[in-house]
Amino acid sequence: MNLNFKQILRFQIAIQTMKDYWKSTIILTLLFCGMAVMYAGMFPSFKDMMVEMGQSSAFDSFAFIPGYEDMATYVGFLNIEMYQIFWTLILGIVIGFIAASIIAKEIESKTIDVLMSNPVSRTQIIIEKFIGLIPMLLIINFTTMFVIMGVTIGIGEELNFFNLFLTHLISVPYFLSIISIGILISTLIYEKMRASIVTMAIVVSMFIFDSIAELSSDFEFLGNLSLKHYFKPYKALKFGEIDGFGTSVLILVCCIMLFVSIWYFNHKDITV
Repeated sequence: MNLNFKQILRFQIAIQTMKDYWKSTIILTLLFCGMAVMYAGMFPSFKDMMVEMGQSSAFDSFAFIPGYEDMATYVGFLNIEMYQIFWTLILGIVIGFIAASIIAKEIESKTIDVLMSNPVSRTQIIIEKFIGLIPMLLIINFTTMFVIMGVTIGIGEELNFFNLFLTHLISVPYFLSIISIGILISTLIYEKMRASIVTMAIVVSMFIFDSIAELSSDFEFLGNLSLKHYFKPYKALKFGEIDGFGTSVLILVCCIMLFVSIWYFNHKDITV
């Protein structure tokens, strides 16, 4: 596992990964920014209806979502419509889908031999592939944040922008942990579509586990198996609170998944 320091500093694989996904980055950024405009922009039209629903038991159907009782407010509406479902689940699925194909597609398309013919180690391949996906995540994440800020100003609603920043800041370790899981699956499964489907299933399963844990105290243990359990956008958006323990768990999961990916990839026989 000897690494050439000069080769590492060049980040050639990471840069190529960024280039490979620049179109996807633009498309996903536009998509999620568009959804942010829709969710934030439509609140004034639904505001009165939300207040009426809040006075009844209509919100009880959202009891599996943290902060559901605050849905009649702008912050609560964003929490439910944008962050708890579309952001946590849908973007998580998309990020996982992409990450899970990043190694598997090289093996499936037989380009891994070209990659490994360069003076780079397998460890460096994993690390740089991971690094190469970070710009995509950051661009989607923080561009969406600025769009929400703009729409909020435009519709005249109140929102603590520092809390919004914290919400997107803690999103980074959540999505990085999903990327690391996707990369691990990508080293375990040769076919990129199978690897992506498995990772998507893991993300959905974790969402379901945490939702069940929120609904019933008898199944609270299921929440511990979910990354969503350690990602709390409502507390950050509403109160400006960061769950230090939860964020630490997400970072730890990311590091462990990358370590296992590197270990397995280094011991894996690859037929090309």
